[in-house]
Amino acid sequence: MLNFDFGIVFAQLRMVTERNECKNAGRQMMTGLEKRKHRRLAIKLDLSCRKISPPAEQTYTGHTLNVSPGGLYLQTDADAFKAGNLLKVKFSIPPTAGLLESGGNISGFAKVLRTNSARTDTNLPAGRYGIAAEFCRSPKLCT
Repeated sequence: MLNFDFGIVFAQLRMVTERNECKNAGRQMMTGLEKRKHRRLAIKLDLSCRKISPPAEQTYTGHTLNVSPGGLYLQTDADAFKAGNLLKVKFSIPPTAGLLESGGNISGFAKVLRTNSARTDTNLPAGRYGIAAEFCRSPKLCT
């Protein structure tokens, strides 16, 4: 694992994504006051995670809905997570020109802050669960 600052990767991913989103500017309006410490990037990245507290051997898969240097919101079909669980997460960044030419994996530890189901989050499809998690420390780029 490289000691690579995820903040740099995040900033570059944000620039690439924002270039693509410029075409859709004006279609969406921000409502309310943003209170988060870090800006979130709406991006879908493949993800796997495993509970480390309480410990579990099973690996769960899903994808991110948004990511920031401080945390992520992921979607999975597993109803196995509760607030306070500690997770080891790993998500894949596809090859991106000017960022990671051959792609890469980001790995780190995160604490589950809350979970949602399709009943509590209308943006989630039936049978899917949303997990909001805060990084315990900045994730690292894996080679």
